[in-house]
Amino acid sequence: MEIEIPVILCFMEDGQPARSFVSPDVESSRLFFLDLEESDQFAVVFGGFERCAADYKIDRRDFPWYSLEFVSNGEGVLQIGDVEETLLPGSFFVYGPSQFHRIESLSTNPLGKYFVGFTGEGVGPFLEKFGMEPGTISRCPQGESIRRMFDTLIDRGIRKSGLSRPLCTGITSQLLLMCRDDAMDAGNTEGPAFAAYSKARDFIERNYLEPNSLNGIAIACGIDAPYLCRLFSKHHNESPYRYYTRLRMEHALRLLLENGASVKSVATTLGFKDAFHFSRVFKSVHLVPPSRFRQTMNPSWIHRKLVDEIL
Repeated sequence: MEIEIPVILCFMEDGQPARSFVSPDVESSRLFFLDLEESDQFAVVFGGFERCAADYKIDRRDFPWYSLEFVSNGEGVLQIGDVEETLLPGSFFVYGPSQFHRIESLSTNPLGKYFVGFTGEGVGPFLEKFGMEPGTISRCPQGESIRRMFDTLIDRGIRKSGLSRPLCTGITSQLLLMCRDDAMDAGNTEGPAFAAYSKARDFIERNYLEPNSLNGIAIACGIDAPYLCRLFSKHHNESPYRYYTRLRMEHALRLLLENGASVKSVATTLGFKDAFHFSRVFKSVHLVPPSRFRQTMNPSWIHRKLVDEIL
């Protein structure tokens, strides 16, 4: 099941839309753009996630910023300068201003990838100091923490609060260091075990809105539940069913926060038989019941409720 992520159009001070800097060959995307100041030594310009279309391909020589990209799922081919590499889940790469790069998605298994663009006089020395110079290509076999950090980056960028710029800069610096720290030889992530893990994780990410069980996920991936758990123990930082549940509850959180949906309607949407069961699962992930989360994060809802009760 393909999960559509809304395209969020953001603009720079000169009115130029963010879409002009990303490929149109995507199924869905989630983007943000931030304004720059001349005094910035290290500043984030834009970031996001895109689920590529089957014909996705970019071929650029005049890209104006530094960029870090991280493959969440799918396969493709990357060329930076004269170096060509296969892209697989966990692959990451860095390129710099005006550095030729070509990214092409495999049509039978399109890429899903995160990216962040940044600039400033302090960027070059930072990348050199930590061995992440433009042209770096590597892979992180356990990339879940990096995916979470990218999601945090996107959320903070979209929010565009007074602290979005310094927060996004700090998160991007951390992402670069995490990729460097977790990088491994591609040979350590080859083989049937990692391929089976990647297939299972991709299945969960595409189907988490559907009610399922650990056995159901394992059967859909052509393996048994104990082996699925061992794969996630080796390549992930949480169990497969916990990962599936967390994705469902993060979607529930977005429905409550962004759409103003009721607890009962969200429970029904996610296939729970009753709101009480849904509330217990939500609390196990977010540490508070959904009703309290909804009230805490949406004070205007409390005001409307009090007015309704008075009237």
